[in-house]
Amino acid sequence: MRTSIILLSLCAASSAWAPQPSRTSFQKASSQFQHEKSFDPAQLSHVSKSTRNVEKPLLRPEAAFLASALPIIFAPEAASATTAFTSNAVPSALAAYGHYIALIGMLGCIMVERLTIKPNMTPDEEDFIAGADIAFGIFGLLITYTGYLRAVEYEKGFDFYSHEPLFWLKVALVGVFGASSFFNTITIIKRAVAKQKGDFKPMGEKLSKRMIQICNAELVAVATIPLTATFMARGVGYSQDIPWQGEAALAALVFAGLSFKYVKEALTFEDNPITLDSSSD
Repeated sequence: MRTSIILLSLCAASSAWAPQPSRTSFQKASSQFQHEKSFDPAQLSHVSKSTRNVEKPLLRPEAAFLASALPIIFAPEAASATTAFTSNAVPSALAAYGHYIALIGMLGCIMVERLTIKPNMTPDEEDFIAGADIAFGIFGLLITYTGYLRAVEYEKGFDFYSHEPLFWLKVALVGVFGASSFFNTITIIKRAVAKQKGDFKPMGEKLSKRMIQICNAELVAVATIPLTATFMARGVGYSQDIPWQGEAALAALVFAGLSFKYVKEALTFEDNPITLDSSSD
């Protein structure tokens, strides 16, 4: 594409600045002759003389085309400023990529737990969901770190997001998502410790049902949080009248309160385990 523009521009340049036959002297002589020979007592010919003798522009259309093509030929980056390379383009792209990969990874881990958890799981199945929960935690750290970079270092910057109520709503939803995951994580850790001590008991229906409910809530959160992010990034609801400190405090309060609730529930939850005797009946 650039080669064709260069060739076309050079062809235009060769004809744009080529010498052209001049008719100025002939036109001046002709007008002077007509002025001397014609009878014009009111001297009306002087009025139209200025309009007739308007010189043609020195720059032909071909030359104008050449001038407009010069930035594309010699400085293509100037012709497309929106795609110009910036100093933080690569780190910003990597942070966005890591954010998306972490989201997909967390979704996969939740689905693994959701489809595996059931009453009377085998020790291997419980080890399997324990591995999935470890991967879930790693992806959670990655999405938190990349999210921080995108909100503070890259994208639109914290000055924009801090005055966006939907940003703090997204933070609050992330807090709900993270706090609810504490129940399954703590439960899996408790059962893994009990298994190492030789005190393994099959999971009952009550506990498995509660863990599945948590997984369903996490899936709803994963579907809702990106929706708020799309509106947030486009400035929907942007306002500088609301102090962002109050919104941040509210989001932190939501996370702290729900974290306490789910941690306490996981530590004090009483299951109705399936014993070997009852399962044989």
